[in-house]
Amino acid sequence: MTEPADYPLTPEGEQEWMRLKQHLQWCDHFALGFIFTAHPGVIGVFRERLVQIYHARITRLHISVPTDPAHLLEKLLPDLLHPAIRQQALHVPYWVDLSLQSGPEWAEQRLLFLARLNEQREPLRQALKQPLILVLPLAERSAIKELVPDLWAIRDFSVVTQEWSARPPSRPLTPKQSIATPFPVTEYDRSLIDEWRRLLKKGATSRDFLIAADRSLSTSLKTGNYNLAGEIATSMEQTARNRINKLGETPESLRDLSVSLNKVGDTAKALGQWDKAQKHFEESLRISRDILERVGETPESLRDLSVSLDKVGDTAKALGQWDK
Repeated sequence: MTEPADYPLTPEGEQEWMRLKQHLQWCDHFALGFIFTAHPGVIGVFRERLVQIYHARITRLHISVPTDPAHLLEKLLPDLLHPAIRQQALHVPYWVDLSLQSGPEWAEQRLLFLARLNEQREPLRQALKQPLILVLPLAERSAIKELVPDLWAIRDFSVVTQEWSARPPSRPLTPKQSIATPFPVTEYDRSLIDEWRRLLKKGATSRDFLIAADRSLSTSLKTGNYNLAGEIATSMEQTARNRINKLGETPESLRDLSVSLNKVGDTAKALGQWDKAQKHFEESLRISRDILERVGETPESLRDLSVSLDKVGDTAKALGQWDK
């Protein structure tokens, strides 16, 4: 039976889960990962946690668990080499679980499928603009590594699972209890967040506050604390607007606001709030165009405009606004 997504893992299991999540966190290009397993419960936890993450971002994890060995070459291989346009635009990870099917026919077709992928590795890399995670039987690990040396050479990560399932809580969690986050915050990360809180409480409005907030925002996004990231980004936007009211619309104050708006958009995107993300990205784009008109085509102004255009375009694709 598949473990529920909140089923605890051992510390070693949580560490491997964090490593997997970090590989996928902001990946918007082809990446190949191998997971070798004999532990369906652990794989169930990994998969369902990813489902929850990508559900929040609208992109949805693309899961393939073939039920017929013939489908590996007849359907799955063509799907990977010729992915749907919308699927490509959203950069949704492709999770292919070939670890549960047993029997000689499955073993033969599985190895044939991998051999074809090995032969088609370059077309695969060109066609698939998203992470591909292959979940494979642990017992076949040595044979697979020998069979697909070229595919193995271009992998971005690999995981070999162990029995990482921890015992569930013996009683329901009370409001005072908490489950450890999959991405524990290091002491250094905590110091960055504490500094942002200190300056926020102090009512700081200098650029030093924006710099401190940006550092703590990066930490919050890295550790998956998206709600806190949203609070930090909002404080950046408010501070940047206050500075414009105080200093006027200088190129520096406008750029600070543009960057802050992008930060709010990034956190909204991570939370699946695409309309909010689009609103902030588009305002940032308008400001970037305004700065370009004021200061001319400097490397910084052109780079900022490029970043804003890219964010607006990605959001439009995610919302299915293909003309935009």
